[in-house]
Amino acid sequence: MQNVEYHAIVDPNMAKRRHISNPPAPYQLYYFPIPGKAEGVRVALALSNLIWRDNEIMGEQFAQMKDDGQLPWGMVPILQTPFGTLAESTAILRYIGEIADLTPTDPFQAAKVDEYLDGMEPFSRILSGTFSIEDVDERTKARQAIFNEEGDGTKNLKLLQTKISQSSTGWIANTENMSIADIRAFCGIFGLFSGNFDGIDKSILADYPGLLEYHDKVANEPRITKHYANIAEGSLRWTYQPNAFADLV
Repeated sequence: MQNVEYHAIVDPNMAKRRHISNPPAPYQLYYFPIPGKAEGVRVALALSNLIWRDNEIMGEQFAQMKDDGQLPWGMVPILQTPFGTLAESTAILRYIGEIADLTPTDPFQAAKVDEYLDGMEPFSRILSGTFSIEDVDERTKARQAIFNEEGDGTKNLKLLQTKISQSSTGWIANTENMSIADIRAFCGIFGLFSGNFDGIDKSILADYPGLLEYHDKVANEPRITKHYANIAEGSLRWTYQPNAFADLV
């Protein structure tokens, strides 16, 4: 298990004023060592003013946490906070979004962000029926079929591209600034094409110029660019960097 602690203090003089030398991380995120469902939460935490630790767990620890009753719904990610444990990636993202000023203060705009978070759920599950397929060739064919002309993957990508094109600001929920809806969309859409999933090739995105344009908008948002600036060689997170799909344009 790899534990990475982040002291994300916006004001660099804050620790000195409060006489904090090496405070413990009061926020503890637990998820597998892949982007997956926790990636949006990681990004939001990185943009927050919270001190947090990214606990990357493996199967054995996951099973132990489940047996010990540490997982409210039997799944990860979970976020341990000073106030208790939060489960479910969307709930955690909403919570951190409020803290990190990634949710609009206007009630209607905030509701639109929630609308998109909920509306993107079908896309986040499009591969769910394929993970139990043990044969690689069979699994590859099943995933390729999802992105055939009438496949659910194709329908979802078309829908997301249309939704983004309807925004006057370029942000997916038509907000003035980037929101947690954009973080969810960015991580969810482009993480799918990292090469981590049999049968899902990045060339699929060549048919979606609107999505590629959206990728560039989010990837070049200064905070996002900084967050992904120093990823390790071979990281699955290459898809979140500027110009990641430049060869498809």
